[in-house]
Formats: sequence, C-alpha cells, structure tokens
Amino acid sequence: MTLFDSWATVGHVALRVAIVYVAILAVLRLVGEQALAKMSAYDLIVSITLGSLVASIPMTRDLALVDGLAAIVVFVGLQELIRFGQARSRRIRAVVVEHPRLVVWNGEILVDRLKRWNLTDREIRAAVRRQGLAHVEDAQAVVVENDGEWSVVPRGEGTEDGSAFLHLDIPDRHEIRSAPEHDRTEARPRRRSE
Repeated sequence: MTLFDSWATVGHVALRVAIVYVAILAVLRLVGEQALAKMSAYDLIVSITLGSLVASIPMTRDLALVDGLAAIVVFVGLQELIRFGQARSRRIRAVVVEHPRLVVWNGEILVDRLKRWNLTDREIRAAVRRQGLAHVEDAQAVVVENDGEWSVVPRGEGTEDGSAFLHLDIPDRHEIRSAPEHDRTEARPRRRSE
C-alpha cells in the first residue's frame, strides 16, 4: 500500500471529485427537491447505489471521468423514468412502491396483520402515544406508510368522509380481533408506588 504517489495524482483525484460534485449538484437541481424528500425503501436503495457510484468515479483510475458522468446521468435518468411511470401507472407503482399497511382500524389492533408484517403492538402503542392519544381505542386508524412513517388518525369528527383511507385494505368485521390478553394488560399504565 502506497501512502503517497505524487502531487499530480492527488490533484487528479481532487479535480475528478470536484467535477463529479458539480455534476451531482446539476443533476439534483434538474431533478428537483422531490429527490431529497422522505424516501421509500426503493428511494433509499437508489440513493445508496447512486452514492456508491459517485464515490467510485473519482477513485477508479481505469474509469474515464466522462464514462462515470455518463453512468450518473443514465442512472438518474432511469430513476426519473421510474418516478414518471409511478405517477401514471398503477402497475409500475405496485411493483416499485410498497402499499401502506393498515394495522389498527376502529380502535382495534389487526393482530393477523402484525404477524404477517413482523410488527408488534408496542410499535403501534408508541405511534399512538406520539400522536398524543392515551389509548389505541382512540385511534380510527394506524397506518405504516410506504416511507416507514406511522400515521395515526384519531377517532372523532372529520373521519366520516374517509377519503384519506382510499386504497387502504380496510378489514371485514371478522378480521378484527383484539390483541392477546397479556398485550392489553401490558398497555395499562402502571402506577408508581411512593
């Protein structure tokens, strides 16, 4: 392993990094701020892959700078093509983006869904608390969104319309079962003994 080759090599790498940096800024400017918004799992994978590609361009001596820049442009172009397709095609959107997952409906935990998606009632209760609710029963719906965020819709006025629940897999009455007894007792607040 060589610690130092020459100042020419250092200057060459620095120049390549600067050019790639400017190219990425230009591409992100063209793509827009939406590329940096909250990410789905797909967006995260694309971002990591792009980061790896960008990092390898200045450091790979066998790769011409123009070839690396072309790879970035093609990669980001394909990403934009997929994003364009998602906005216009349900099929493409279904392949690329995970659907939101409804885990509480009408204040009832959908236990079968928790098992299917490897979620716990503790995660649900934490999301409900973050919303400022004291009980799961106070939630009309709890949804794990496609970006991994938890949405909690409180029961009450404004939920009759239900337009926010469009495209969610609303359960039939037979699918709704309470959480196991030990989970419900665990949810009761414990009092401190003073």
